[in-house]
Amino acid sequence: MGAVRIIHLTKNFGELVAVNDMTLEIPEGTIFGLLGPNGAGKSTTTRLLSTLLKPTKGTAELAGHDVLREPVAVREKTGVLPEESNHTHYPSRSTYDNLVYFAKLYGVPEEEIEERVRTLLEFMELWQRKDDKAGELSTGNRQRLALCRALLHNPSILLLDEPTSALDPIAAKRVRELILNLASEYNQTVFINSHNLPEVQRMCDQIAIIDEGKVLLHGKMEELRSTLYSQQRYRILVHGDVNAAERIAKSQEFVKSSKTEIDSIVVEIENPVQNNVKLLKAMIDAGVNVVEFSEEEATLEDLYLKVIKGGAQ
Repeated sequence: MGAVRIIHLTKNFGELVAVNDMTLEIPEGTIFGLLGPNGAGKSTTTRLLSTLLKPTKGTAELAGHDVLREPVAVREKTGVLPEESNHTHYPSRSTYDNLVYFAKLYGVPEEEIEERVRTLLEFMELWQRKDDKAGELSTGNRQRLALCRALLHNPSILLLDEPTSALDPIAAKRVRELILNLASEYNQTVFINSHNLPEVQRMCDQIAIIDEGKVLLHGKMEELRSTLYSQQRYRILVHGDVNAAERIAKSQEFVKSSKTEIDSIVVEIENPVQNNVKLLKAMIDAGVNVVEFSEEEATLEDLYLKVIKGGAQ
């Protein structure tokens, strides 16, 4: 059974369908990325999973607990970083006192609170700010504090809405390392909403791409990428006239597509084992200075744009 099971989940706001009959299953210990343009339904999905909203139809189960029948149990098993996380602290209370207060609400044993709060603040490099009022922290530090709060009760599932959006590169790297460690060492399941495609590509085992509340594509990231792109895309880096290189590529009947990118062209080649050498020879014979001829791996951005623009199923 999956750590997160979403079963025909639907949420309407009047005539607007924010989440449209979504069905997904996310295995335990998976880092899952939910992608889509603004207004696609990502944050609404997170609010439904965290019991902040009730679905119009369908339901979801987190750690075996139904969001409709067992909302308290769901909250006990999940840590949530909401989209508005910078506004969910008590601004007049210190960083330390905020976490102590939330630890008590989560039911953390009294004898464990001090050590747990200190450990999280030190990891997020906030210990030196423990006496500062939460409202006086920078946006990035408030985001770090929100992450500390989400982890206080050692949840088995984390629901993170844009977890690194307000962080500087060093802090963002620490958060990515934390997420990877939680999944690999502690088998925690992490559900991430994000616009940061390179970050999702580095971290996530599975992804789903949604638009207008509907799942367009879902699965293991490497399998999805290999499905959309065979091993036939190559980048040809040239020194000199890139346009000449593209003209030669387009003149070859085995070149399925070609596009120019600054100092190189990216081509899709039919039967590359046989035809790569032919294309390279044609360019060299024409006087093109080829610096590098290498396989071009499809990126998550390629996949995302292809799905959103093409409406792939």
